Amino acid sequence: MLNLDRFQPPAEPLTVAHCEWCGREIYAGDEVFRIDDGGGFVHGETDCAKDYAAERVYDRYGYISAQLDVE
Repeated sequence: MLNLDRFQPPAEPLTVAHCEWCGREIYAGDEVFRIDDGGGFVHGETDCAKDYAAERVYDRYGYISAQLDVE
């Protein structure tokens, strides 16, 4: 029997998770960061990881003073 698999459309990528920051799909083989306290994932090749960390990890951004205040 003749095998015509090469004429089939490519298989859809396998969705394995959703990004905790942007909500878009994460596919098998994508670069990601795993969130240590929640077990979720964020995209590694976009700003998702940086933006997630800025919102969820850090409480202040600025310049530090001699009294250790961030202004």
